Amino acid sequence: MEIERRTGRRARINLFCNQYIDGTPCLSEALELSMTGALVRRVLGPGLDRASYAIEISEPRTAEGRVWLCAAPVWRIGNYEALRFVSQSETDRLRLADLLSSVAPLYAA
Repeated sequence: MEIERRTGRRARINLFCNQYIDGTPCLSEALELSMTGALVRRVLGPGLDRASYAIEISEPRTAEGRVWLCAAPVWRIGNYEALRFVSQSETDRLRLADLLSSVAPLYAA
């Protein structure tokens, strides 16, 4: 039996996002999202592993609500990757909370 290591509540979402690997945007889909990390599926982009990289997530209906986060991979199997958010500004932390409440209204941060 595996031990659950995640500390943040997760919301199941399906939002496209960009992972910036070596400065190049790679299309991905965020499947689960929390204040501390995400589960993503790479749609387009290289299968390169990096210690950390930028990720851009936004609600499709609004461009000004973009959230920029620095993420570190926890594990990767095929195109699926678990990410831990390692750095974010206070503004992006608030935007992430707003994004979670708008795409998953039952999510309680």
